[in-house]
Amino acid sequence: MTKTDKISTNRRSMLKKATAVVALAATCGMSRNVNAHRQNSLSHTGKTEPKYLPSPKQAPVTEGVLALSGGAGLYYWDTGGDGPAIVLSHPGRGSALTWPYQQPIFSAAGYRVIAYSRRGYYGSPAGSKDDTGNYADDLNALVEHLNVEKFHILGLAAGGFAVSDYAVSYPEKLLSMVIVCSLFGLWDKNIDERLDAILPKSFGGLPPEFKEIGPSYRWAHPEGVREWIKMEKKSRGDGKRHGQSAKSNITWEKIRAGNIPTFFIAGGADLYQPPSMMRAAAREIPGSQTLVVQEAGHAVQWEQPELFNQAVIEFFNKHS
Repeated sequence: MTKTDKISTNRRSMLKKATAVVALAATCGMSRNVNAHRQNSLSHTGKTEPKYLPSPKQAPVTEGVLALSGGAGLYYWDTGGDGPAIVLSHPGRGSALTWPYQQPIFSAAGYRVIAYSRRGYYGSPAGSKDDTGNYADDLNALVEHLNVEKFHILGLAAGGFAVSDYAVSYPEKLLSMVIVCSLFGLWDKNIDERLDAILPKSFGGLPPEFKEIGPSYRWAHPEGVREWIKMEKKSRGDGKRHGQSAKSNITWEKIRAGNIPTFFIAGGADLYQPPSMMRAAAREIPGSQTLVVQEAGHAVQWEQPELFNQAVIEFFNKHS
């Protein structure tokens, strides 16, 4: 069997698994049609708790640090391979280390998986405060360095800012985009102003694991919470960070103009970005798909990786 045959076989196998999940979800009233104004959901009605999944063995990767101007740099890892590329854009409480549950699964499905740390996060020098660059150009420099012409992109939480900036600045390079627990990097008065009503002023001072991880997971899987805390602390790097802005002025009109297949995923117990906010954003992009992962908080990919991975792979397969 050739390498191409193996990739094709792996992807067909993962697609069958993803289809099974969709069939199960349909019996619980799941719909992916945003235009029909129906919410995706998956209910757990049994008395047994889903088993805790430790981080799987990681696929081999090539690592490096791409040097940028002003002494900054981007740490990245890359599984390589001939399949379509996926770029993972991390949350504010993460880095390229955020994806242990996704890296080997996406790779086994036949994809080339790439993750990077933005400036000032794990492995990435912050550089000069007078030269902070922007989300889109930093990412574009990385994909050009890695000889990636077109790719899928997945952004989690603050990672969605980089996704929206790239989608507006370089839309021709994206095969599709997945937005997880995030509302992009644009300001929408009708959506963003309501955050003041759901998040108290004291919210910022609460422990990261309380804000990021859903209560069901924190109660059922303390070992997983401990691993997440280790990842989050390591992701902070040396603590030096200057912040970064977008390359482009991001609007819904510009995002729609890119005509990029879009998949929104929300955690049913997310304190930052509840499903109602996700649906409001999804209504702005005709034809977009949605998924609500019940009981999950702001770290869906960590709390319920099996469902998350299967749904994302199914979406990427459809648009590769």
